[in-house]
Amino acid sequence: MEKRIYQIALSLLSGVGPVKAKALVAHVGSVEGVFKEREKALGLIPGIGSSIVKSLNRKECLERAEQEILFTEKYGIDIYFYQDEKYPSKLKYCEDGPLVLFTKGNVNFNKKNVAIVGTRKATPYGKAITKQLISDLTDLDVQIVSGLAYGIDIEAHKAAMSNNLSTLAVLGHGLDLIYPAAHKSIAKSMLENGGLVTEFLSNCGGDTSNFVKRNRIVAGLCDATVVIESAVSGGSLITANLANDYNRDVFAFPGNVDQEYSKGCNLLIQQDKAHLITSASDLIKTMGWEQSEKISPVIQTQLFAELNDEEDKIVGVLRDQGEVDIDNLSYASEMTSSMLSMHLFNLEMKGLVRVAPGKKYSLL
Repeated sequence: MEKRIYQIALSLLSGVGPVKAKALVAHVGSVEGVFKEREKALGLIPGIGSSIVKSLNRKECLERAEQEILFTEKYGIDIYFYQDEKYPSKLKYCEDGPLVLFTKGNVNFNKKNVAIVGTRKATPYGKAITKQLISDLTDLDVQIVSGLAYGIDIEAHKAAMSNNLSTLAVLGHGLDLIYPAAHKSIAKSMLENGGLVTEFLSNCGGDTSNFVKRNRIVAGLCDATVVIESAVSGGSLITANLANDYNRDVFAFPGNVDQEYSKGCNLLIQQDKAHLITSASDLIKTMGWEQSEKISPVIQTQLFAELNDEEDKIVGVLRDQGEVDIDNLSYASEMTSSMLSMHLFNLEMKGLVRVAPGKKYSLL
């Protein structure tokens, strides 16, 4: 448990966000080392500097982390650190991914995750689209991810539960409260099949900036992000743009040009930041999920033309896991993106591997 205290404390260091914190750990060699290393040595780390080191407040962070451990133990909260094997693999490849995640419920990150986001002032049209979309995705056993907010978010969570789909709510505050309070009963129901996810500690209220931060978790956790209704500014477009930055697929439902909450969706499509979508079948086809649901034939690598060790390793991962996106394939094969791309190209030329939309690879 001492290890967890250091991990939580790392996320609390003043003036240090996820990117710099990971750099600190990489240079020092361990999380504990960040708290035990001399200030002078830390100040020599590129991108850190003496001014940041002086504000690190390491002792106070450790004390606060000890309090949080007691809270998590009391309420059965699970903790995921970015170096943990069970930390969500999709977030591992987000440079600014959270250092620590706290979860409550039956949370499983290893699913086909679809973020459904939109305005808090959802129209009957937007609510109807949300319900129909999720109903039509039921056979794929996807997991619906959103932010528990009013409007499209809560409609997505409710539709997921009514269709017996797992659903995750990413929160902009600690797990000691639910915001908005009107959604407490829904949040409680979600714990049975899905649950609540946050990077924030207890007693951390719903500050506006926190909700912006949580949007990157929604985008990073998901294979696809769907915007139902949105104005030209707001959290939904932030999430969509973050998903694009993370090289995830983004979809948007078009709407009337004179409707405020269609303008954001239309803008994403116009700027080629989102695929135009009119139904679940559009999403399924673009993601290549229809094909991936089929049972792939067992392929014997010994029948192939000669493969080098790296190519053989890639083929083994694809045989075991089926269709895999480029980030997870890089992680599973323990190869850098540039090295992996070179070998994947060679395998495509040999007629052994195919690529689907969303940079997903599978064996032929």
